[in-house]
Amino acid sequence: MAVLERRNPADDREVVATYEALDADGARAAVDRAAAAAPGWAATPGPKRAALLHRAANLLEERASEIAREITREEGKLLADALGETLRAVTIMRFHAGEAERLGGETAEPADPGVLAFTRRRPLGVVGLITPWNFPIAIPAWKLAPALAAGNAVVIKPASRAPGGTVALVAALRDAGAPEGVLELAVGGSAVGGVLVDDARVRAVSFTGSNFVGEALRARVTDRGGRFQGELGGNNPLIVLADADVDRAAGLAVSGAFGAAGQKCTATRRVIAEGPVYEAMLARTAELAGALRVGPGLEDGVEVPPLVDRDAQREVLEAVEATVAAGAEAVAGGDRGEADAHGSFVAPTVLAGAGPGTPVIDDEVFGPVVAVLEAADAGAAIELANATPYGLSASVCTNDLSRAIEFVRSIDAGMVHVNRPTPGADPHLPFGGVKASSASGYREQGRAAVEFFTEGQTVYLQGQS
Repeated sequence: MAVLERRNPADDREVVATYEALDADGARAAVDRAAAAAPGWAATPGPKRAALLHRAANLLEERASEIAREITREEGKLLADALGETLRAVTIMRFHAGEAERLGGETAEPADPGVLAFTRRRPLGVVGLITPWNFPIAIPAWKLAPALAAGNAVVIKPASRAPGGTVALVAALRDAGAPEGVLELAVGGSAVGGVLVDDARVRAVSFTGSNFVGEALRARVTDRGGRFQGELGGNNPLIVLADADVDRAAGLAVSGAFGAAGQKCTATRRVIAEGPVYEAMLARTAELAGALRVGPGLEDGVEVPPLVDRDAQREVLEAVEATVAAGAEAVAGGDRGEADAHGSFVAPTVLAGAGPGTPVIDDEVFGPVVAVLEAADAGAAIELANATPYGLSASVCTNDLSRAIEFVRSIDAGMVHVNRPTPGADPHLPFGGVKASSASGYREQGRAAVEFFTEGQTVYLQGQS
């Protein structure tokens, strides 16, 4: 069996974890076990499934500090963020424990008075989850919890860049008493993902990751008649109107763009400022970005951690270089900064003058990079914000309620914020985008999450006369 090695993003001389990686045969064996366990789990009463999730949530909470430290060492994020993410996974588990007890349908009055009619939701059977590295425990939790709550058996493949969070989540569920085969962990590469995508016994696949990979997987799953959920990329705009408080707006832009080193699908990628405040917004954003401290996620006082690895660092710096070569100016950052040369650091970068056809405008540059653009008026700002294939999250800064309402009505985004940063989502509310940011109509998180993992059934019940 192959061994997967992970190094510390803050110092790549340090090996922080090794994992046994499955091949395609190992992945098929995992599906075999899940398929055998699926009928028994589906028949388990909802309150018993809820109890499992509650016990696992309690174990995660007890282990949160230890798990957070290992997430930081493996993925790189700030220790406080890793702890917050782990505790968010606890909240998600508890929320869906409640959903396991509430799972149901509705009654209706049928045409025949001697009939009782109602709807119910039932599990699909075996589902496959393919999760990303940037939220290595929260995103697995928000897929796993509703899938298990609904009565499915699960095979989960975490990202090879940071499997540790998922390993800790699965350990908590197994220690809490998950029956054998109900939850299968499949660490490995594309061969493992290929089995989940192509095996007809896997009724549905939920994927979070890049658009390129997501669209390819969607085609394979749907071509064989499976169900696919894809939460993909974003190029999220923050519009700053002329009546906004520039200092506050710049603070929102900086937190949205550079938190977690910009490694969030909801991170602010473009700041679009109305003409009268453009220069001030550009200057203040650059000033705040330049003052941020870059360093290891375990170090006190650090505000921007390293990227997940050297490949990520290279991709971001190449995108910045290409955008500058096309005429943009880096008014802050633009390079790896003065951080330790053994880490995958990128300085918080603010670009001015970036135009269509450049990576930061057309693509999702997954790092601490934001472009500040100028718009003639509010209408032009919204038009510019919508001029992208993506539609995940968007925000506006304004003190004018009418303009805020117009923004909400006109912006092409699945999640909309007013006077807030573009990142941010509550576990009890739906999460997802429109356009190329979502490869399906299904939403994650909240009560809507269960819909993807179940199918509806209408029942007409009549006694024998």
